[in-house]
Amino acid sequence: MQRRADRLALRNLMLFSVALVCFTLAVYHPWALAGPQDNSLVVGTSQEPRVIGGDFLSVISNQAIKAEIELYLFPNVININLDSKNYAVLATEAPTLENKRVRFTDLGQGKRRLEVDITLRNDLKWSDGKPLTTDDVQFYYDVGKAKGMPLLNPDYWSRVTLKVKDKANYTVIYEPAFYTDLQGGTRPSVALGYAPAHIMKDAWEKTKTAVATLDPTKDAEKLNELYRNFFQQFSTPEAVNKGAMVYAGPFAVRRWVPGNSIELTRNKYFSLTPSGGAEKYVQKVVYRFIQNTNSLLVSILGGQIDVTSSVALTFDQARSPQLTSRAPGRFDIWFVPSATWEHIDVNKFSAVQKVKELQLDNPKTRQALLFAMNREGLTKAFFDGLQPVSHIWIAPVNPLFNPDVKKYPYNIEQAKKLLAELGWKPGPDGILQRTVEGKTVKFEIEFVTTAGNAVRERAQQFLADNLKQVGVLVKINNAPSSVVFADDYIQRAVESKWTGMFMFAWVSSLSELGNLFACKDLNTGATFMPTKENNYQGQNVGGWCNNKYDEIRAQAVTEFDDKKRKALFDQMQQTWSEDLPALPLYFRSNPFVVAKGLVNYVTAAYAGGNGYPSWESWNIGWEQKGAKKIYDQAKYALSLKK
Repeated sequence: MQRRADRLALRNLMLFSVALVCFTLAVYHPWALAGPQDNSLVVGTSQEPRVIGGDFLSVISNQAIKAEIELYLFPNVININLDSKNYAVLATEAPTLENKRVRFTDLGQGKRRLEVDITLRNDLKWSDGKPLTTDDVQFYYDVGKAKGMPLLNPDYWSRVTLKVKDKANYTVIYEPAFYTDLQGGTRPSVALGYAPAHIMKDAWEKTKTAVATLDPTKDAEKLNELYRNFFQQFSTPEAVNKGAMVYAGPFAVRRWVPGNSIELTRNKYFSLTPSGGAEKYVQKVVYRFIQNTNSLLVSILGGQIDVTSSVALTFDQARSPQLTSRAPGRFDIWFVPSATWEHIDVNKFSAVQKVKELQLDNPKTRQALLFAMNREGLTKAFFDGLQPVSHIWIAPVNPLFNPDVKKYPYNIEQAKKLLAELGWKPGPDGILQRTVEGKTVKFEIEFVTTAGNAVRERAQQFLADNLKQVGVLVKINNAPSSVVFADDYIQRAVESKWTGMFMFAWVSSLSELGNLFACKDLNTGATFMPTKENNYQGQNVGGWCNNKYDEIRAQAVTEFDDKKRKALFDQMQQTWSEDLPALPLYFRSNPFVVAKGLVNYVTAAYAGGNGYPSWESWNIGWEQKGAKKIYDQAKYALSLKK
């Protein structure tokens, strides 16, 4: 009897504890159990943006979570739908040859000039009620064209010019035109971007005055600091909470609690009205930041999360029995094929001492590292083989994908052979070593990834164990995403901010330009390797230069014939796979957990540009509140049902 009483007492204590936890969550996190009750949406994510809103050129940060949240705040002028087709959002219509809003002029030598006419809707307003006009497009353009701006896509800005006709009409001109210039999606795109001139222009004029006397080739650090300071005035948590920024989308930022959450509320001035009226759709969106993905899973199971972000659970967590067993009647689990490429970039800047010592700038070294990695075993162990091993950076869902590139299957003996050819021999402790300038150097390599991402950290350990088998010792050096994806880290490999391997994912778009690995754009002269000399422009963060690749790319991006362009991209991919500037791992299918009753939280590989579920956020809503279902996720994803 006593044992039974003890068991009952323990049970009652556990029930009381659960009730206390739920009460605490409700009091201190009023959105935690909200959902359809107050027409809100709680999104769980494993990353927190470093800045948001005012950093409209992604000078400070290029995080995926930043881009996803900003689609609630800044819709694209011309967007890409679930079927990868252009459609107008802030414009009156999407430009086409048929409606005569697109004009080509032959420049000779296979190049063209492209003119695109855009008309903005006449009912566009910022969240403070001020009109959104071509003044805001002109301001965006002026900032993007500023001298020495540390841009991610300098080739775009070197080709584009703008002609404003009136407050609603403007023409974007590309010379030479790239085939991607007619594709909508993420800013800047076919229609250029926009930013609130009435809010930011005064600060920009002061910044222009300060940089006027600086030389980008000599004063890069000072120039970079001035530009960063300008964007930070409108994008840090402190600036956002003070109301320094305004927004053009269906939502505006209400508050940002660093390390915890960002809360967005419905923007009454947004003019695109969903079916039945905006009041029937989500009125508040809260992004909760839970960097440890295991803790995020617990929050989902506890009912504190309505949906997951594109940066949230790992693939295996979304398939875990503890989640799938609770799914029926509560939520759907979707796996959306994406163009998200998980890979390891390698520092190839020869001036970096560690790169020189380990010969990371030699293709043979990179090939040996990849031969030593059991990628098939990794995907089988972590994903049951459901996420395909990658051999190239272009995703299989992209029409430009080449499946016939050179491949590097798991082969320890081949890895050892290549390393031996480079002068490496096992030391007394089994770690490879060689003599460099009279001193003994061990093959100890730094390995960086995003701290708290469970699958990446497990994969990192898996691959470290692989490398140890060939005598390579891995030194793990992880940090939060807000640190490693900031421009003063990821783009500073040339300055030894990271010296070896960096595992992360590129979320690519349908507008594939190959500039992740281009050294120089031969059409415009733009450079892509971030260095002090170009004020850290470009996304070729590992520093690979291959003249053959650049020559083929220069032809491919200006080729408008689909078959000819495909043939050129095939050659680019073959060249890339032979020199192997990065170590390809696998292509992700993004898992999304979506509460029952939520409609239009739907995405596909290229929706909105990069496949974020916020691509048409004004239509997200609860059926319980009268929201109408427009899109069916089942057409674009696999549902996990057990």
